[in-house]
Amino acid sequence: MSYDLAVVGSGGAAMAAAIAARQAGKTVVLIERGTLGGTCVNVGCVPSKTLLAAAGARHGALSNPFGGAPTSAGPVDLAALVGQKDELVRRLRQAKYADVAAAHGFEVRPGQARFTGADTLEVDGRPLPAAAYLIATGAAPAVPELPGLAEVDYLTSTTAMEQSELPESLVVIGGGYVGMEQAQLFAHLGARVTLVGRLAPAAEPELAAVLAQVFAEDGITVITDRAASIERDGPAAVVVTRSGQRAAGRRLLVATGRQPRIPGLDLDAAGVKTDERGFVLIDEYQATS
Repeated sequence: MSYDLAVVGSGGAAMAAAIAARQAGKTVVLIERGTLGGTCVNVGCVPSKTLLAAAGARHGALSNPFGGAPTSAGPVDLAALVGQKDELVRRLRQAKYADVAAAHGFEVRPGQARFTGADTLEVDGRPLPAAAYLIATGAAPAVPELPGLAEVDYLTSTTAMEQSELPESLVVIGGGYVGMEQAQLFAHLGARVTLVGRLAPAAEPELAAVLAQVFAEDGITVITDRAASIERDGPAAVVVTRSGQRAAGRRLLVATGRQPRIPGLDLDAAGVKTDERGFVLIDEYQATS
């Protein structure tokens, strides 16, 4: 069967495009090599905000100013919180993605998409012809090439939210929104957290100053320097900065940005150009090369 539109990916952008195409009377297929739903519902907005809400409830209980309304904040059962998060993700994935696809009448096909030419695509080795193709594969955590990092069992924002045990101490590399969110999440859950990097590097200095004060009040240590290398000290990972400062933690979380999820697509075969970071280059109409 030939389709009017084949969408590679199944996140928010892919779903929006598929729905719009179906409303225009087109035949559509979504191709997903992993889990239906993309970043937001599976490993981004939904799980992080769910865990942040739980962490915020515990943190609020610790600083309750109302003596007549006692609260408690005992040790965290992280496995239970993660299980609750996973159940919410499962329900939303079904309701907001699988059920929506069925309601709008487009197919979701599992498999690895690969371009074999400018106008040809195959899924797990089988040709899938379409009049138009949309690349909507999203992004994944980027991991820097730091000396010693490969020798450490580090976490990313994805794997951090899958842990069953709360680490006693955690070092976060990266002061962007993901690094700050994860640092505060684990601090509010009860871990001792150190963040290495500039807070909100793309924002105004005044905002970074306010965030630094908030983090200080939360007991989060911030080292505004760039990580240069990683060392091991027994069970701990040690981040060494460019100026020689050291931050040690039982676990290390790398939050240094995002990279495009394009491995396996063979974009060169389709003549699709990318920038130096691997992101697909588009024109003012969001068309590729």
